[in-house]
Amino acid sequence: DCDDLGPLEEYVGCKIEYNKSEGFMKFTQPVLIQSFTDEFGIEDIETPPTPAPKGQVLRKADEKDCIKGENHTKYRQGVGKLLHLMKWSRPEVMNSVRELSRFMASGASMAHQKAMAHVMKYVVGTPNRGLLLKPNARWDGTKDFKFTILGRSDSDFGKCPDTRKSVTGYTTFLNGAPYKFRSVMQNIVTLSVTEAEEVAATECVQDMLFGMHLLESIGLMVNKPMILEVDNTGSKDIVDSWSTNGRTRHIAIKHNFLRELKEEGILFVKWIPEDINSSDLFTKNLGGSKFERFTAELTGRDEYMTLQGESVKGPGE
Repeated sequence: DCDDLGPLEEYVGCKIEYNKSEGFMKFTQPVLIQSFTDEFGIEDIETPPTPAPKGQVLRKADEKDCIKGENHTKYRQGVGKLLHLMKWSRPEVMNSVRELSRFMASGASMAHQKAMAHVMKYVVGTPNRGLLLKPNARWDGTKDFKFTILGRSDSDFGKCPDTRKSVTGYTTFLNGAPYKFRSVMQNIVTLSVTEAEEVAATECVQDMLFGMHLLESIGLMVNKPMILEVDNTGSKDIVDSWSTNGRTRHIAIKHNFLRELKEEGILFVKWIPEDINSSDLFTKNLGGSKFERFTAELTGRDEYMTLQGESVKGPGE
């Protein structure tokens, strides 16, 4: 037996704004954000323009500088809250929170605590910003309608100063609305920028395939080939060609996976300039204007944006 409780207004701690006439859903987490003030003393003053300073990269602290006891517990609690926040409503903080989470077990110092407080100040100062799901097309109810899946991947080569591993960042869109975004340290050490981009592209395509299989399993159709956007010409050329050389032979299995999808008409790899690759948001800490442009693709335009006009795009635009 089920009860009709009316329109969905809350889900896993998220406040949901559902505008049926304009065709969007927006996720915010006001209660969680308030806890940053109540539990961590973060005040809504001098809001930082971004979650972290441009180019900041955290590294493991020396044992003598590590925080311990109550301070370490507080750090873990704070990062845990930020992890929940970035997953459900604030994707633009994902890269900075990913870096903080690497030191939850050990290696965190006062500098890491300061970086955590910086992210919290940014979030407290932008409480109405949240994930916006606004598709650019609606299903017409027929089996002939074709959904569009697009992926956009990026990497930051050799990002970790301790392990020299690279970072993968990507977003997958269904009719212009993001259904998966990720920022994660790669589990292998890649030997070139192109290889790091290839690893990121492969992970992105796997989630694109998940979306395709899910829709097709319930009798719906997906427009093919699906488009994967990358900002590395070497990565695109590898997928478009069956040739290999000494510098790329060792990663041929991943290449073959993407090449076969291309040959089957399932995937098409498209190069885009770095300046419009919004997945850059998930691989590095960006500066003001670039950060705002890419954030707008996930949260839409809001009152905190300083850029105006066509330079800022919303989801699906």
